[in-house]
Amino acid sequence: MDILSKLRILFWGFVIGLWGLFMYQYISDDMSLLPQIHLSKNPFSTRPLTKRVIRKTQPPAPFIQPQPPAQPEQAVRTDSHLISPVAGGLDIKEIGSQTVRMPEHSAEEKTAVAASAAAKEEAPPAAPPGFAMEKTTHFVIYEEGSAVSKDLIENVENLHGNIMLDLVAFSPWTRDRKVFVFFTNKQDTYQRLTGRPAWSGGTASLSERKIYLFKSDEAFGILAHELTHIYFDSFFPPDRPSPLWLSEGLATYIQSERGLSTPRWLSQNLTVLSKGGGYKLADLIRIENLQDADEDNVRLWYAQSYSIVRFLTKMKAGEAFYMFCKRLREGTPVAQSLFQAYGMPYNKLSSLEYAWRYDLKTGKLSGTPQ
Repeated sequence: MDILSKLRILFWGFVIGLWGLFMYQYISDDMSLLPQIHLSKNPFSTRPLTKRVIRKTQPPAPFIQPQPPAQPEQAVRTDSHLISPVAGGLDIKEIGSQTVRMPEHSAEEKTAVAASAAAKEEAPPAAPPGFAMEKTTHFVIYEEGSAVSKDLIENVENLHGNIMLDLVAFSPWTRDRKVFVFFTNKQDTYQRLTGRPAWSGGTASLSERKIYLFKSDEAFGILAHELTHIYFDSFFPPDRPSPLWLSEGLATYIQSERGLSTPRWLSQNLTVLSKGGGYKLADLIRIENLQDADEDNVRLWYAQSYSIVRFLTKMKAGEAFYMFCKRLREGTPVAQSLFQAYGMPYNKLSSLEYAWRYDLKTGKLSGTPQ
């Protein structure tokens, strides 16, 4: 090899080395630290936090087939939500703490909440008998009793502020339109008001921007989850609702990170994912209905959606996540939206899946110690 060839090799080696150093510094400086999943105090709970023991499970096969559908007349349950047939339309969703199932919001509901956000603000509903009503900056709060407590007002408004740290760009209408939240002190009052069964912890109507809650340990997490649906799903137009994985993953992320209420099943399923279990990303994002899947698959799907959304929000500072959602809203395919928002190497779904799974094991991309 002559001297000229050697000099060329040395020159390009030097250029590639500088590029690698630049990329390392860029990633190190630009990635924000990813918060740890945490269990936190609930303002409606008087019980102290206790340590929960999670039993480790073997990861399932990468491809997960749904089980035969349950009978349509039977309610299916999960740790924090519930799907049940409800008379009067598709918009009401059952939410309960002792259930084994969480309800995805249908395209019809997402269409309705988008229309509701664009509609002219109307006078708030009158307070039910035995309830007090208080208007706040972003809510109309109804509480069973003679007055709405100042602590409740403060907690709900603080939750809104925490959620807006992530969603302010998605729901500017919250400056002008309010969400109606009903709190009952007694379970039988909640049942009389909503007509829901005894095991139900809350109901939500996205189209009417109404949330009904029975005060319990799970109430604050339910509120955070459903507010996220109202705020985020309204960002998408009626003819192009938010993708199910993105909507439910973000709602679970906000419930845990901002609502300070981590579902009990989440940590266990994140362990399964870190061992290589779960769905292939291309399969996960195609799922638009979970009603035929069994309990374990539903929980794993929610955990994986949550984990991917959390990775997308944390792996790059700035407006990348917003731009990704904006491109999806415009009808751009997922892989193309990903590349336009995040750049290389995220030019295809397999690249995102590889980076996300690598980060689950190492925490190097998100800055999360493992």
